[in-house]
Amino acid sequence: MKPFFQSISGRFFLILFGLLLLPLLIPLGATFFFQFDSVRQDVAQQLAERTGTVERLMVEQELSFASASRYVEQSVIETTEVSADRLQTMVSLSETETETLRQKGEVAVAGTFSERPLHIRQVGERYLVATPNPDQDLVSSIRNSSLVGIGLTIAVAFFLTWFAVRLVTRRIKRISEAAVEVTQGNYDIQIPDQGNDEVANLIQNFNQMTVALQRNEYLAKDLAAAISHELKTPIASIHGFSRLLAQPGLPEDKQQHYIRIIGQESDRLSRLTSNLVRLSRLDHQSIIQRKAYRFDEQVRHALLLLESQWTDKHLILDLELAEVTVVWEEELMQQVLLNLLQNAVYFSPANGILSIRLTQATDVTLTITDQGKGISAAELPFVFDRFYQGETSRTTDGHGLGLSIVKRIVELHGGAVTLDSTTGQGTSAQIQIPQKGPA
Repeated sequence: MKPFFQSISGRFFLILFGLLLLPLLIPLGATFFFQFDSVRQDVAQQLAERTGTVERLMVEQELSFASASRYVEQSVIETTEVSADRLQTMVSLSETETETLRQKGEVAVAGTFSERPLHIRQVGERYLVATPNPDQDLVSSIRNSSLVGIGLTIAVAFFLTWFAVRLVTRRIKRISEAAVEVTQGNYDIQIPDQGNDEVANLIQNFNQMTVALQRNEYLAKDLAAAISHELKTPIASIHGFSRLLAQPGLPEDKQQHYIRIIGQESDRLSRLTSNLVRLSRLDHQSIIQRKAYRFDEQVRHALLLLESQWTDKHLILDLELAEVTVVWEEELMQQVLLNLLQNAVYFSPANGILSIRLTQATDVTLTITDQGKGISAAELPFVFDRFYQGETSRTTDGHGLGLSIVKRIVELHGGAVTLDSTTGQGTSAQIQIPQKGPA
């Protein structure tokens, strides 16, 4: 455990305590210093006057000390008569004060913060010592009041600082404790907070993070289950038909049939692993190879690559392609075009119309519309999820990764992809991307 003053709480306590205490102590200390000094000077003057009065009565009126003392007020100032020996034991004088007393016959002894002031006057062989009455000593009263005031100030500053530090660090400690829970795999934790400050923003971001982690955990589990299922099917098929091929006396036609099935399942497995690798790379990739090129020409080139597919179905192409120059990663966008166009061709009915529109305003927009069977409203929100294969979902790759790849590539370019579909009427896929990609 780290020392208190090396922690945030300790440092914050010191700073806040100082900020609270200094503005209180500085004026209080200044007031005490000047007031105490003024009062001490007044008291010293009163002491000198008192010993002077007693001396005059004793010398001029030839009164004894006891008689002279009765003529002066003794409630505020105490005056005593002592011998030289008694004075030495009663008062500890410095060399300077002793010399002043010897030369001038009197000396004022300034009091300290804890000791009362004195005034000593020599009368013959005796000495008059005047000091403030302890019960009515104004200097002591000011001193004691100042000590109480300073003590209360420090106490108030301490408790205010402690309360403020506790108020702030308590919320930080809750975040720290919740973070420990997250490291132990508990993503279902939320920190309640009603604040509206920076710590509240931190707590809000933390809560959003745990929600995202929890969602990612579910997705990771679903993804692992889906991958396991998708891999198990072709592997089981390959394994089963390989054992059948090993049977003696198997007819030639069945051998060829089993070999074709093994080849198809191998191709399916190869496509699955390739797309998984591609998707994994896209998840950790940023666009770094952008260049300027004509996107409308790329659309035409993609259509030529799929010419055999749309001509076999006698599709009619309805093209409106504006001349658009973009600054994108051409190879990745080729995957987007081939996937979307292949889906549209695959789900279009024979002799149907395939409409392709390319426009540019603030962003570049490509819309591909077919006249296929469409996607149900229940399935539409999930078509971009990995491994999703609904009855009418837009998957032609056999494992539901194509549209996930499309979505990721478009997002890498700072754009968005949407599907609008009506069952029995067709589907419209639209991508919208800034002309120069992400800022």
